[in-house]
Amino acid sequence: MRLTDQHKALLLTFLISGTVILSIFNLSIRNKKEAIAESYYELEPEKELTEEDIKIIEALEKLNNSKAETNSAFNETDKNKHFAQAYKQIAPPEDYVPKSSEENDGEDDGSNSLGENKPIKPAINKEELSSYSKVNDLLKQQQNTGVNTKSTVSFSLVDRKKVYIPIPVYLCEVDGKIVVNITVNADGNVIDAYINSSSNSKNACLIGHALDYAKSSQFSTDSSKKTQLGSITFSFIGKH
Repeated sequence: MRLTDQHKALLLTFLISGTVILSIFNLSIRNKKEAIAESYYELEPEKELTEEDIKIIEALEKLNNSKAETNSAFNETDKNKHFAQAYKQIAPPEDYVPKSSEENDGEDDGSNSLGENKPIKPAINKEELSSYSKVNDLLKQQQNTGVNTKSTVSFSLVDRKKVYIPIPVYLCEVDGKIVVNITVNADGNVIDAYINSSSNSKNACLIGHALDYAKSSQFSTDSSKKTQLGSITFSFIGKH
């Protein structure tokens, strides 16, 4: 078959068209690759801590590093009862009867003269009595120092249990112990609160926080007591 000029023109047209189509296809693929390579995710910046947040964090760190043994509020009246029962005086045996040296000599002479061997009850010497005294003194010291006075919160309310007392996370500049007198109703709610004179600070910040914490506290119910007086002690640790 002989190619005419018309056939040649048609083939040339197909070749040019195919080249153009392939070029367009390659360009589209390159654009997609560039678009994928340039894709990114916009990350939201972290929220900056406010001054109040920073103060709270610092207060918590100081609280954790402090020498306080616990942050759990304890009832001082219950502790006193517990240690009064736990640490009792130790007395010598009931059958112990001190004997004088003369009586001992007399009994020895009598037994020797009669030739009889009477059973002699073992007597406690002075060293044993001294040991009893030392143990009693030690128990007295433990009774006096046994209550955990290093807790940041304590309360005094006879025959009541703590339901909720806020742990003092505070923003005050100074240290101080604030004692708050409270009146609790039968439902265990604090219906009145005022500062006790035994507090060792008159700082307005400490007093304000202590009153707020005391008023929001909750204790166990006691239907037999319409109102009951007590106190809550907050030991604040300052920022500095």
